[in-house]
Amino acid sequence: MNSDSEPSPSDAPLRHVVLFKWKDSASESQIKAIEEAFAALPAKIPGITAFEWGRDVSIEGKEQGFTHCFLVTFEDEAAREVYLPHPEHKAFVDLMRPSLEKVTVVDYFATERQGASDNAGKLRHVVLFQFKDGTDEAILAEIDAAFSALPSKIPEIRAFERGHNNSPEGLNHGLTHCFLVTFEDESGRAVYGPHPAHAAFGKLVRPNVESVLVFDYFAQ
Repeated sequence: MNSDSEPSPSDAPLRHVVLFKWKDSASESQIKAIEEAFAALPAKIPGITAFEWGRDVSIEGKEQGFTHCFLVTFEDEAAREVYLPHPEHKAFVDLMRPSLEKVTVVDYFATERQGASDNAGKLRHVVLFQFKDGTDEAILAEIDAAFSALPSKIPEIRAFERGHNNSPEGLNHGLTHCFLVTFEDESGRAVYGPHPAHAAFGKLVRPNVESVLVFDYFAQ
C-alpha cells in the first residue's frame, strides 16, 4: 500500500515494535531483569542498528494493559531473519515467558519519516490501527496522507514516521498500520491531543477503525 512518493523498503529502516503485558504475578525484580536482558540484545546480535524502550505513560486509556514498549531497528529483513531465531533472542524469550500475559508485535518499514532523528529522552507516541474489513484502499491512503500532514500543522510534533505491518510472527492481533509521533515532552502532547488538525484526523479515521492501541513512552 505504498504510494509512488514513498521510498522503497531498501531505503527505509525496518522497525520492530514489541509491546508487553505482564501477569499480575510478575514481580518488579523479574520485570527489571527482562528490561535489562532486552536492552543487552543489540550488543549480542548483529544487524540491529538502533534500540530504545520505555514504560507506558499514555493518558488516553488505549494501551490495552501493555506496560512496556521495545523498539528495535534492523538494517533490513535479512537482519530480522538472523535476530528471530538467534540463540540470544531465544534465551530472552525463555526468560520472559513465565512473566508474560500478552505480547503484540508490529514490524514496518518507516516509509515516511519527518523531523529529528535523535529521540533519546523524548516522548514517543505509538498509534496502531486495525481497520474494519473491507475498508477501501483509497480511504486507507487518505488516512495515511492525513496523518502525514499533521507535522506541518502542529509544530509541537518533533518527529514523525509511519508504515504498514510486515511482521512474520503473526502477533499483531489485526493491527496493520503504525504511526509514531515524537514530542519534546508532555507539553507538546497536551497541545496535540485537542488540536483542531488532530481532531479533524480523528473524524476521518474513526468510522473506519476496528480497534486502536495507543502507547506513549519516554525513549530510553
